[in-house]
Amino acid sequence: MTKRENALTALQGKKPESVPCFYSACQIIPPASALESPPMGSGAGYDGYGVHQTPTESAGGMYTPTPGIPPVLELEKIEDWKKIVHFPDYSQVDFKTISEQERAFFHLDKNNFVQDLFCPNGIFERLHFLMGFENAMIAIMEEPEIVSDIVGAIADKKIEFIYKAAEYYKPDYFTYLDDYAHINGLFISKDTFREIFKPHYQRIVKACKETEMTFKTHCCGKMETLLDDFLDMGVTALDPVQCCNNIPEMKKKTLGKAGIMGGLDVQNVVDITASSEEDIRREVRRCIDEYAPDGGYMIYGASLHMYNPAAYAPGQPLGIVIDECEKYGHNYYLSR
Repeated sequence: MTKRENALTALQGKKPESVPCFYSACQIIPPASALESPPMGSGAGYDGYGVHQTPTESAGGMYTPTPGIPPVLELEKIEDWKKIVHFPDYSQVDFKTISEQERAFFHLDKNNFVQDLFCPNGIFERLHFLMGFENAMIAIMEEPEIVSDIVGAIADKKIEFIYKAAEYYKPDYFTYLDDYAHINGLFISKDTFREIFKPHYQRIVKACKETEMTFKTHCCGKMETLLDDFLDMGVTALDPVQCCNNIPEMKKKTLGKAGIMGGLDVQNVVDITASSEEDIRREVRRCIDEYAPDGGYMIYGASLHMYNPAAYAPGQPLGIVIDECEKYGHNYYLSR
């Protein structure tokens, strides 16, 4: 198998020839055309929904709503959301030019690398980007029907972008980022997820399956209690599946059906300045020993270094992860 074929096999929930590493086998496409944030590296600005966002150092340069700027939708006016909330107008976006520029800028190579298009700010995240997290949680409790309508409209826009992405980017994976959990559990109950968000999430997955893209869900935190729902919706790959989840137990359900990408403890090891090279190598070996048996697994962690090319050099954090995965994981399946 080529490195690309090996990675795709693992992400399909199957047994590859060696343990793949996301950082060396995949390429991220953060499409500016989605208008979910200002273009990467452009500084603070407004996204396509009118939310002012600022790159956050603690999140590795990812964009979050700018503190101090009022939300687009105030809780007291939630019933007037149709008059207040504006959505991206994709008819005004030059998808062809932007995608070509991104293909050149990111040196995209589909022959040798898995192409992973990241689409941030899913229906739950976009809700609290519009309202602020606290007000969004209150709205979910007090106005569930209105929230469902808003979330449905956001899902419609996601679906519109899915078809544009399939036409102009043609990635292997459409990665839908929507975090429903923190390190100890879900932000909302499983029942609330099923009642308000799952029906619209299901529509997004269905639309993606109608294209040549494969849907991958990105959900940070301890999200294992939603695994059955994700599999029920037809999700066939998951990331970043952080180590706060019981990944070996999750694999009992996903093996042969869906690939798990994650497990790497970036918060306590890889992204910690005090971590030695051996600390990082030990963490890679732990991941392989605990999560790789029988396949369906790729090493990954949502590292702060992901968008820093220098971090991939030999002796640097992600360079060390790549090197140890290649050394320890190369012949891992030969005797298994």
